[in-house]
Amino acid sequence: MKTILSIFSLVLLLSGCERMDNFGYPSKVSFVREGGIKVVSGNDIFHYLEIADYNGDGASSENSLDDDSLIVTYKWLTIKAKTWDNNLTIIAEPNPTGKSRKLYIYGGVTDQFAEIKVTQ
Repeated sequence: MKTILSIFSLVLLLSGCERMDNFGYPSKVSFVREGGIKVVSGNDIFHYLEIADYNGDGASSENSLDDDSLIVTYKWLTIKAKTWDNNLTIIAEPNPTGKSRKLYIYGGVTDQFAEIKVTQ
């Protein structure tokens, strides 16, 4: 009986951890110094996108009913998504400084966010 109760408790605990899997999106994406384009996929569709630096400064885009695309550019990074698709296109410009840099992508899914750390 204890085993059944333990398994049931574990299932309940894990079912409440939907946010921990980042909605199927990777938690980190890395680019080489030359920049490039990467397409990542997840389990859910974003209704809101934001790019921010460590201090919280950044840019965001909210979709409208007339627009089927979300596009956000901040500093050296651009992200594009269709409001009906779970693919996210991430475009990094070349890094002329050679110094490591990072930004964070936040994608709104219902009332929670997926977070992707982008490094170059």
